[in-house]
Amino acid sequence: MDSGKQSLNNNKMLEAITNHDFRSLLKLVVENPIAHVNRSEYLAKVFKVTESDIINGHLDISLKERKKVAQKQITATVRNTTVISFLTGIPGGIAIAGTITGDIIQNMVYSIRLAQQLAYIYDFDDLIEEDGKIQTNGLLLFLGTMAGVNGSASLLRVSSSNAIKYASKQILGKPLMKTLWYPLLKKITRIVADKTLTKKGLASGIAKIVPVVGGVTSGSITMIGMEMSAKKLNSELLRGFEQNYSERDYEKDIKIIEAEII
Repeated sequence: MDSGKQSLNNNKMLEAITNHDFRSLLKLVVENPIAHVNRSEYLAKVFKVTESDIINGHLDISLKERKKVAQKQITATVRNTTVISFLTGIPGGIAIAGTITGDIIQNMVYSIRLAQQLAYIYDFDDLIEEDGKIQTNGLLLFLGTMAGVNGSASLLRVSSSNAIKYASKQILGKPLMKTLWYPLLKKITRIVADKTLTKKGLASGIAKIVPVVGGVTSGSITMIGMEMSAKKLNSELLRGFEQNYSERDYEKDIKIIEAEII
């Protein structure tokens, strides 16, 4: 990305954050290739198999191994979540380095990457569309789960390929998402925005761990918050994994979603 285009993108990100427009910011962030995770390449690397095995569905990995790889990924992401390492990794750089805005964007990119990685470990389909864009509705469910939004984890589970045996069709990305459950997506967007687009939001989840937030660098806030949110997502993905998820669990999730909509 050339410097002129990057600068324009930075300005749009600043405007989106100022206007508390999470949807627009998410769209801008996912346009950067650094936010994308290639499903087959990633799984082939972490499970030490061929990409052909992944593409053809020849993947027989135990739950124990998946949990081990997921924890290693979380640890690696938390370790690497520093403002300097992130900003220097983006072509053209970011002109807002060292600011709250820079930390917000950093947090979003790492969260988006980690959400994809954990989802793929637990057999979720590719979140990258044929046109190379990431499914924003799918990402919202993962980010909502990481933020602890009521109903988001349930919606995520019933939208997975593991739940298809309990439903006539998958829900994620389907017209039903836009009609019956659209209110829940709006709620998730609003709450994730509140927890993402301000320094207070980034710090709110770590008050018990770090009593004096003002004495912590923005990078540390992101790092600690990332570990907590990653563990939430990993826990919910484990609950919804095929070997753990029953028809009774599915019915409970449907009731939770319906209650949240009402």
